[in-house]
Amino acid sequence: MNNTPKSRRTLDRHVKRRSTLTERGFACIALDRPGDGVNVGHALRAALGFGARMVILGQANPKIDIRKLSTDPGRAYRHVPVLEMDDIFDAMPNDCTPVAVELTDTATDLARFVHPERACYIFGPENGSVSPEILEKCVHVVKIPTTMSLNLGMTVNIVLYDRLAKATRGST
Repeated sequence: MNNTPKSRRTLDRHVKRRSTLTERGFACIALDRPGDGVNVGHALRAALGFGARMVILGQANPKIDIRKLSTDPGRAYRHVPVLEMDDIFDAMPNDCTPVAVELTDTATDLARFVHPERACYIFGPENGSVSPEILEKCVHVVKIPTTMSLNLGMTVNIVLYDRLAKATRGST
């Protein structure tokens, strides 16, 4: 029996077993002012399929009922938390890097982008852009190099797939 007082004992703070986690970090997505339930359903389906840990709906159209989206047959809301907020940043996890996905002149091309370990990807509304207030708060802005604007659901799929592909190759 050790008679040394607790305050003087050296505590072994290292865990002796290895983690069973296959990857580090996490991704969540946020939709800024989504207006169309079809696209929200596609985004939820992408979140579930690519392992996003959370979905944030910022100022969503009140007519969107996530429990009744025909484009989300897997009912992602049952498996991935969906938070409806006025301000996306109120729901963003601590120590998470906000990444806006937007077509701007200064945005980094997604093909060259190195994904943060803990990221929240923010997507704009179907017929608009991520708000300037949100862009101002984002650490990174990335764009998908296309000749035209893409559907919201398709954009979410591409970004989450890119993250997965680069993590699999070990380049994130």
